[in-house]
Amino acid sequence: MSGLMINWDDSAFFYYISKGYGKDIKDSKQAYECAKAVIDQYENTAVTDFIMCVNARLASYPSKTIENYGDSYRRKVQNGINVDYSDTWASSFHKFFEILGIDHFQIWIDRLNELNIKPWISIRMNDAHQSLEKTSLLAPDYYYENPHLRRVTHHKTQGYFDGLYDYGKKQVRDRFLNFVDETLARYDVYGIELDWMREALCFKIGHEHEGVEILNDFMMNVKKITVKYEKIRKHKINISARVPSGIETSFYMGFDVVTWAQKKLIDVIVITPRWSSTDTDMPIEIWKRILMPFNVELATGIEILIRQNRTYPLTINTKETVAANAAVAFSAGADKFYLFNFMSVPGLVGIDESNREHRLLLSNLKDLLNSCSDLENSLKYNRRHFVTFKDFTALWESSKYYVPVICEPDNSEYVLFRIRTGKVSEKSKAYILMGIDTDNNANLSDEDITVFLNSYKLEGIRISDVNEDYYIKSSIYILEIPNITFLNDINTVEVCANKIKFTIKHIEIDIDIDNCINEN
Repeated sequence: MSGLMINWDDSAFFYYISKGYGKDIKDSKQAYECAKAVIDQYENTAVTDFIMCVNARLASYPSKTIENYGDSYRRKVQNGINVDYSDTWASSFHKFFEILGIDHFQIWIDRLNELNIKPWISIRMNDAHQSLEKTSLLAPDYYYENPHLRRVTHHKTQGYFDGLYDYGKKQVRDRFLNFVDETLARYDVYGIELDWMREALCFKIGHEHEGVEILNDFMMNVKKITVKYEKIRKHKINISARVPSGIETSFYMGFDVVTWAQKKLIDVIVITPRWSSTDTDMPIEIWKRILMPFNVELATGIEILIRQNRTYPLTINTKETVAANAAVAFSAGADKFYLFNFMSVPGLVGIDESNREHRLLLSNLKDLLNSCSDLENSLKYNRRHFVTFKDFTALWESSKYYVPVICEPDNSEYVLFRIRTGKVSEKSKAYILMGIDTDNNANLSDEDITVFLNSYKLEGIRISDVNEDYYIKSSIYILEIPNITFLNDINTVEVCANKIKFTIKHIEIDIDIDNCINEN
């Protein structure tokens, strides 16, 4: 049975409060209604699992085991430097938890149970936000007081991930195990997610493979904690882990998912990109085959961002790309689809008025969630399947960009692109769209370019009448796929230059359920 999981990060609620959501709150009753309304958005939607992140570098509730945003709100000196965070969104934490006595997580859990949506707690296992800053609202004093616990101590901390904690240190592992224990003592939930994608670099450089056995032991200790609370709560507490999508990458970073599955330490594995783009080509089928013997569910996730490489502007997923990625995921065998950073509150308060695409994406939340709820529903929507990149690799690996790519007549080799579309309705029309730059703005024709799709030659390339597209900033070229049966779940497009040099900056396959491409 398919499912839809949505993750809310640790601070979005406080941030939206600081931006004016519930600005007229005067008492605990109004605060309660304000918190409850966030979950009310998901009533009668396709969401099956709601994941509440309760920490980044600080806890988002009044934790006793790690510092929380209330501590940050009151902090006056940090790392030997005078600070004042009382005018930041930490004031929202102070108002809700410490003045009004409102725990929005508990309100959410209660409401989710009423709606038959499974409530999960998510714990970020090694968050890196602002870890290179000398002071930060987001940082605990513990971090500055214990530099020896960081993964890079052998030279000056320079990279974004250098300041992360080293799980090779027992003190670090115990700190997070204690936080897991405290969180499950506080909240009665369906499951707990260990978010290793915030962040996946958990060991000293060169000691990552040693981390396999260390994290295997850590996961066994997490399991023991859940078993303890299962006896208290009188129900099973599921364990999920969010890990890098690359199977080899994941293992050699310390995440021995197969052993976790064999030893029944996990119930769900979530594979996702890290942050900077949705990954449209994750090895879903391989993960599914690995997990299938162990009755472990596979969820595949997308970020709210999607782009072709890191040099391109940050762009937001649209309903067409969300539906596209869901169709790919479910076609490849994923049990659930997972949305990360798709948070919003009623009225879209706090979302930049100038970010039209972001607001448009979340303005009809029910329809958006329906578009990615299962394979059957995703096939009912127009879809844009385009080439992106793998945004997380191990430090010793390279992240390949597939576009831009230059095609020259002197080079007889074809450029290849792999584009997943998943299942396609036989009643649909399909097109290849390319964003292409040419010298002197010359227009391409079939004489100038040869294109094959899955070894079928395509002809009739034409330039689009559309002058602007959210994703494509070059001239837009269209090739109709004359027979929908030419498409496979996973497709290969070959492109060769015949007469004119050109640069492909974007390529996608569009699935049009309306039987015509909209160029107006």
